[in-house]
Amino acid sequence: MIPRTYNLIVKKWKTVKRQIEKTIVGAFVIDKKSHTIVEPHNVHYKNLQKCYLIAFYLSTFADWLQGPYIYKLYADYGYTDDTIALLYITGFASSCLFGTIIGQMADRFGRKLLCSTFGIFYSLCCLSKISSKFTILFIGRILGGISTSILFTTFEAWYVNEHLNFYKLPPEWLNNTFTRATFYNGLSAIVAGITAQILAEYFNFGPVSPFLFAIPFLIASLLVIQSTWKEHSAVQQKSSSSLISSFFEPIRLLFQDDFLLLFLGIIQSVFEAVMYAFIFSWTPILTNLKPPLGLIFSMFMVSLMAGSKLYASLISQHYYPQNLLIFTTVLSAFSFCLVTLSLTNIVVHVETHDLEPSTMTSMSLLCLSAFLIYEFSVGMYYPAMGYLRSRIFPEECRALLSNWFRVPMNVITCLTLLIKEGNHAREFISLKKFQLLFSICTVMLVGTICLSVLFAKKYSKKIIQDELNDLRTGKSQPSETV
Repeated sequence: MIPRTYNLIVKKWKTVKRQIEKTIVGAFVIDKKSHTIVEPHNVHYKNLQKCYLIAFYLSTFADWLQGPYIYKLYADYGYTDDTIALLYITGFASSCLFGTIIGQMADRFGRKLLCSTFGIFYSLCCLSKISSKFTILFIGRILGGISTSILFTTFEAWYVNEHLNFYKLPPEWLNNTFTRATFYNGLSAIVAGITAQILAEYFNFGPVSPFLFAIPFLIASLLVIQSTWKEHSAVQQKSSSSLISSFFEPIRLLFQDDFLLLFLGIIQSVFEAVMYAFIFSWTPILTNLKPPLGLIFSMFMVSLMAGSKLYASLISQHYYPQNLLIFTTVLSAFSFCLVTLSLTNIVVHVETHDLEPSTMTSMSLLCLSAFLIYEFSVGMYYPAMGYLRSRIFPEECRALLSNWFRVPMNVITCLTLLIKEGNHAREFISLKKFQLLFSICTVMLVGTICLSVLFAKKYSKKIIQDELNDLRTGKSQPSETV
């Protein structure tokens, strides 16, 4: 009797042990599997990705066409640096003020509709550049701010909803799409920069020509969206909910799910605010090198593309996106620390009146190297952040949340634009301002490192808990290939 009872207990124990091992190890295996990046063979996925990326590439190409010559266009119209800065600030303030409204409209009335209006708004913005009147240019900048809010939030929100909620595709395949979007976005930026230069200078069409050349691509994007995109709302909006209550719904969500949304939102806001501070600062900092700006810009984009490729490679080796986000913030903080130290070194030498040309050149080269490292980190940041947003942003307010997190970025960018380039007597003062700016940005990026570590721990815990719940309820896991 005792041996039989003993054997039964041992058998039961082994069964329970296998179930425990399956649950614990299986959760990690499934989680590891869910973050791999493979080339899936699914017709629906291929078609959906193609529809999204074609429209996205056309839109971003048109956006990149305008960047190199917007300052020159305003200068040729006879506007001072202060007025040009005001026009720049108008665009970011417009994105800040109207972005959240745009996001709410997208979630409530359809993201395809809002993405279609992008082509119209941005075309009008480009057409406004024909006029030299300040009022027309001012209105154009407002339309441009609204357009960029749609481009960088609503496009992604539409795709994630179709991918996860309508086609029920595995979430790990999002890594593939976001990596491709980042890589070819960098490539299109290089092609757009070269195209704009050829139009404006080689053919001598003037700085307004890239803006006019962008309009056909915006119209093509509109046609692609209207002809290939479909709208499948995954969440029915409550008829009783008012526009005001739904507008402030994201604030309540920030403090749920162990503050995951709050942590990720702060990381996004700070990282992208620092990115725009870099965009408006790298040219005056590298002035001493007298570099061909087109070549430097191309080098930045190649670094960004390399970063996106490394992200894809690491994901394929089962590195988690939340851990790669930590690496990205560490790399960006390191690069900005190098820039801060270089600027500090220059300021100290200027104050002691012993600045040698060789020292200035070497410090400027160090800044350039640091900027390339930073662009590399940006190339890893975009696909990682896009994937993590898709996993934790609630579907009912995905676009609205994305725009809410762009508000601090736009505010900080406007403050950055208030720092003017120095010349002659004010050159040293301007240099100290950039030193202060990059010091602040370095501290902010160190803060994102801490938040990224906290987020990764909480997110990993949530993933494992979700997998355990799925195992208990018997839900099947998505396969890697179909």
